[in-house]
Amino acid sequence: MKEIMKIGIIGCGVISKVYARDIKRLFPGKLQICAAADVDYSRAEALAAEFDIPRACTPGELLAIPEIELVINLTPPKFHTPINQQILAAGKHLFSEKPFAMNVEDAKETLRLAQEKGLKVGCAPDTFLGSSLVTCRKALKDGLIGTPLYVNANMMYSMVEIWHPSPDSFYQEGGGPIYDMGGYYITALVSMFGPVTRILAVSRTGYPERTIYNGPRFGETIPVETPTFYAIIMEMQQNVTVTMNFSFDIWKSTLPMFEVYGTEGTLMVPDPNNHGGVPKVYRKEQRLAECFGGTDHGNGEPFALPELAQNVGEYVRGLGVAELADAIREGREPAASGKLGLHVVDVMTGIMKAAESGEAYYPENVL
Repeated sequence: MKEIMKIGIIGCGVISKVYARDIKRLFPGKLQICAAADVDYSRAEALAAEFDIPRACTPGELLAIPEIELVINLTPPKFHTPINQQILAAGKHLFSEKPFAMNVEDAKETLRLAQEKGLKVGCAPDTFLGSSLVTCRKALKDGLIGTPLYVNANMMYSMVEIWHPSPDSFYQEGGGPIYDMGGYYITALVSMFGPVTRILAVSRTGYPERTIYNGPRFGETIPVETPTFYAIIMEMQQNVTVTMNFSFDIWKSTLPMFEVYGTEGTLMVPDPNNHGGVPKVYRKEQRLAECFGGTDHGNGEPFALPELAQNVGEYVRGLGVAELADAIREGREPAASGKLGLHVVDVMTGIMKAAESGEAYYPENVL
């Protein structure tokens, strides 16, 4: 039996509760959370109390705990690089929330430091390891829709300020829909069709300011400093063409969330932000039956696929941490690796560069 890996959490905001809940719920024989840390000690104390974590402390104190082998960085994105590098400098393995870094140079430097220290790095999103996307990849491999040709994916979201009491960071530099949600879609696409090879994009800022509709700042307006809409075309290594729209400006949309179109049918992919969900397939025979008087046993609707991995809930976090712990013990590269995180950062920043320049961007960090 493998020894339980002792871990710590730095950054005790909203998402830390999901990580703590699911790590304790799903991996009690593999991972043990020994400490929670935050620059705001009261937040660390609250997380520790809620999830029976033995110690609340500052980030510096957590990094000095000898028995902690792996640290999860759940701080805001602009702090990811400095905290990631502090974790590695302290001799701890790292799992970083997304994005891995705000630019390619910082991501490369973090990986260089990990290599120098002989440490492993994992990075969110890890939802591509969950039951729904495992099932989708198997369906593609088995040819259920023939040869994949195209993808249409859309994250058409209404205003963050409706539900978030402090939405400022979503509209500042380092925010926007690509940094917030792009990683889930891009990581899922790379897991299905290999690295991104070319990017074209346009962007727009829909509103110069936003009004907060939730919490104690109700009615306050905040400036918008980053584009809030992107239209994107990407080419993948496996000769698949992807069209995507990402926006914080849309009140309602009927565009598909994520569909793959192949020579023999269509695959409906569940929300890549989630661990679970039911994939569906519509086959060409159904369309031919509809056109030529045959019997479509699906009555025009796609067929649900049985999930091929355990569905432990739709919105789950921590699977990548557990897989990283296995990789550390087995001396191999983790599936949700820092190298994958680097490529996703390159693609996300490449989308923004392509939109700004009007020219194609070619990611240099091919996996």
